[in-house]
Amino acid sequence: MLAGFAVFVARFFGWGLLALSALLASGEAVLALGGASPDGLSTREIWVLLSGGVPSLDPTQPAEWGTALRMLLDGPAWMAMGGLGLVLSVVFRPRRRVRPHPRPRPRPRTYLRSLE
Repeated sequence: MLAGFAVFVARFFGWGLLALSALLASGEAVLALGGASPDGLSTREIWVLLSGGVPSLDPTQPAEWGTALRMLLDGPAWMAMGGLGLVLSVVFRPRRRVRPHPRPRPRPRTYLRSLE
């Protein structure tokens, strides 16, 4: 029962992130059309608003992790939120139960009756 609830919560969270991604993309479109600034909303700005600080990179981690984190944080916010929401929605989608089909019953042979 708990596993079903966890799947529901993860799917609901995924759909919420997709809705947030749509709102962020429309906000970025309004900013672009308004002419105020060519910069959009980056993931770094959203991270700072939610957590209060930029995540620090641990020097013991490989350099690839820092490059990947910088690429993620410098990208548009709607892309990061939408990607995570899409992954959650697809991984935790409701699946149909696969039931085996019953074996078909053999049809009676009628070709001999037609010769009589």
